[in-house]
Amino acid sequence: MHFAKLSRTLVVWTNDAEGQALAEYGLILALVAIAAVGALALVGGAISTPFSTFVDAAGIGGS
Repeated sequence: MHFAKLSRTLVVWTNDAEGQALAEYGLILALVAIAAVGALALVGGAISTPFSTFVDAAGIGGS
């Protein structure tokens, strides 16, 4: 019963959305994801040591 109402709501919501706006949101999401991966690649090594030190000191590491 709830699934039918949810599916009707989703159909109405997707029909109301403009295709261009959805494409723009998708592009923004992709750019943010690329930026996040790039930032982690740049600073990943620099933050790895402090996190490892914290995990070792706190005793929460799995190994």
